[in-house]
Parts: sequence; C-alpha cells; structure tokens
Amino acid sequence: MREYKGKSYLKEFTSDAEGKYIYTGAHYALDGDVKKTNLRLSLLFAAALAAVLGSGLVNAAGMSNTFYVILPYIGEVAAVFTLGWNTVRLVKSGERVRAYVYLAVKDRLPIGALLTAIFALIGLVCSAVFLILNGTEGKSVQCAVFLALKLVTAAVGIFTYRYFKALKWEKA
Repeated sequence: MREYKGKSYLKEFTSDAEGKYIYTGAHYALDGDVKKTNLRLSLLFAAALAAVLGSGLVNAAGMSNTFYVILPYIGEVAAVFTLGWNTVRLVKSGERVRAYVYLAVKDRLPIGALLTAIFALIGLVCSAVFLILNGTEGKSVQCAVFLALKLVTAAVGIFTYRYFKALKWEKA
C-alpha cells in the first residue's frame, strides 16, 4: 500500500486530448455488497448525528452553564462531523474507491466513530456527576432523555467502529 504525502496523488491524474483529467491510479473495492454497506454506514452516521444534535437541543440540567458537561459535547460534535465527512467521502466514491480516498478514510472513519463514542461516554459521566452533585433542577425528563441520547451515541459510535473495521477491502 502506498501512502500519500500532501497532494502527491495528483501525479496519478493525466489529461486527455480534450483537456479532461483522468485518474490512472489504483482503486480499492469492497469485498461484499457495496450498496448495503454504504446504506448501513449512511444510516449509522445519520443516527449518530441525530443523537448528538438531539442531545444538544435537550435543555437538561447542567447543559446551559457547566463547562465540564459542555466541553465533552463540543468534542462529540467535532467527532461526529469527522465521522460524517469521511462517511460521505467513502459513500460517494461508489463501487471503486480511489486509492488516495481509501487510504485517507480507512483510518479516519473508525477514529471518528470511536471519538464520538468516547466523548459521548465522557459526557454521560460528567452529566451523571452533575446530577449527583446538583440534582435534576426540576428537569427529570430532560435529563433522562439527555442521558439516553448519550448512550445511543456511544452505542452507534462503537457499532460503527466495529462494523467498519470488519469490512474487507481489496485492491481492484
């Protein structure tokens, strides 16, 4: 496997007689049903994004003024967007993925999924600490929904990580 530094993959593009650029480098193909895999990855990202954004919209105790509850949420948002960016890059590539895309995504997508889960779990622990110290501030239902969304985010992140790591890719 060739690792790309900077924009060195640009050498793998040539122009034809009409001036259009054609990619002449290596491709990777998924060993399995690409459409099902892309649909699963897209749905997993959508679930993670919905859970992360949903937890941000819930007015739970501690979310409006406690830095140790808010900071993990900020990390969670950044991680889910990393997961989304890499999922979109992979899914839009179709049946054959260009080598420079695959080599970039193969490590970043599972890391984004794992970071999403880790930040969600940190947020869950920090929220639990806040609730132990300060109570629910009369927002029991919102707190329960918030904590449930953190668990969903963590579960989806871990599942996405394991699912992507189990995929088999071959040089096409």
